Amino acid sequence: MQTPFKRISSSARLAACLLLAAFAAVAARAALPRPVVWSDAQKASASLQIEHLAPAPYQPQFAASATVQSPSGLLRGLSAQQAAQAQLAVAQSRLRLATLQARRDQGLFEAGQNIALAQVQQAQAAAAQAQAEVASAQATLGLARARLTADLGPALAMRLLGDARLRQSILSGHALVVDLNLLPGQSLPAAAQVWLHLPSGQNPVQARVVGPAAAASSELQGLRETLIAPAASGLMPGLALQAEVRSAQAQSGVRLPASAVVWTGGQAVIFVASKSADHAWRFSSRAVSTAWALQGGYVQPGWGALDVVTRGAGLVLTPPPRPQALPASGAEDD
Repeated sequence: MQTPFKRISSSARLAACLLLAAFAAVAARAALPRPVVWSDAQKASASLQIEHLAPAPYQPQFAASATVQSPSGLLRGLSAQQAAQAQLAVAQSRLRLATLQARRDQGLFEAGQNIALAQVQQAQAAAAQAQAEVASAQATLGLARARLTADLGPALAMRLLGDARLRQSILSGHALVVDLNLLPGQSLPAAAQVWLHLPSGQNPVQARVVGPAAAASSELQGLRETLIAPAASGLMPGLALQAEVRSAQAQSGVRLPASAVVWTGGQAVIFVASKSADHAWRFSSRAVSTAWALQGGYVQPGWGALDVVTRGAGLVLTPPPRPQALPASGAEDD
């Protein structure tokens, strides 16, 4: 009797979630301004400007902050890991010699050679002791690697353990570790390129993205990524920098000028214009994402071509110039 009940409960929960999602969508649409209809004379009186905006390729980019890390913690972690690795190699070598000695003594004893049983047992005990030392060295190495991963993050730790050239570059001071701090809601775009702006005003330095850092940004409460940057004049540990994040892969979207975007009820919207058969103008609001700011506007990925009020958009939220605008007929636009 329990199985049917569980199935019914799961279905009920799914239906409730769908209903809540539908209610949320309806509420979001209801929060947007209702469409209005203006005459040609009212549009001219308000000096509204309407532009045809078409999708075009663009490269997502945004600003972020970065901090150059001190290599001291990294050096301590690498030193501990290398020391543990050397200790394990010595223990494994002793184990091989002790195992060979124990096998030799056991073979001589079984062949009736002049060797005492006590000597055989002593060799076996030495081999067991060597095995215990190997296990201890393996545990020490595992702990050193775990601490290195916790301090640096899994991405950088794995890169350093497998890339001797990178380790040498950091140890010699030819490369630096940099933390990239992203604002809440931001994430690296596909094939991200990061440029660090130096305080000296020199040309920006491009840094390589390694992967997620060990912890999120405590101040910004956003994601944090680890970068490797070449050493440059003026680039030193503890320095806070401005960074620019770009995507190497072009995407398609409509760029809305900032003058077209107005805020109402905490939501950024634009007004899409269309003309009816009687030459009246219909202005329908559409929600806008401000996630991708670009060249004095906002890019909307996936949008098609449309006519947008780019000057005087805020006036559409107010009563239109006389004569009074007629209310729009029909349902709201999607």
